Amino acid sequence: MFERYTSNSDIFVETGSHLGDTCVKAAIAGYKKIYSCDINKSYVMSTRQKMKSYNNVECDIQHNSSEEFLKELLPTLETRVTFWLDAHGWGGGCPTYDELALIDSLCRVRDNNILIDDIHLFFKNDIEKLQNTILKINPNYTFTFEVLHADGSDNVMIATVEEAG
Repeated sequence: MFERYTSNSDIFVETGSHLGDTCVKAAIAGYKKIYSCDINKSYVMSTRQKMKSYNNVECDIQHNSSEEFLKELLPTLETRVTFWLDAHGWGGGCPTYDELALIDSLCRVRDNNILIDDIHLFFKNDIEKLQNTILKINPNYTFTFEVLHADGSDNVMIATVEEAG
């Protein structure tokens, strides 16, 4: 799924690294820089260990909350990013709206790719609210959903802005 966004973004930013499998997928997809965080130190260690095999990718995996991680990272980004917002559950609550607010207030680029995982678990009754929050960042976002799991649920909401021309 991530490959289709490498044509307009070579930076992958993940909140909630879990065991590091998504960072590995992003590296295989061709992202040149990967930033990730998790509040669970053992998940951070697992992710760092997995990413050691990808010497062609610049990685920064932090033991931090997604909000603090984004506050530090977002002002430094100057090109389009692919965001994978997945810092929900596992004892850390659901900071997705706070993450989107930080993207809105701290990102210079206004047409980033925003992918939000586990829609059916955390947002099934709030999809319109989630979309409206993203549209505040840029009213030109369009939304699609992608099925990732065998149960057939729409797990990922994808917000993208089509390039003109």
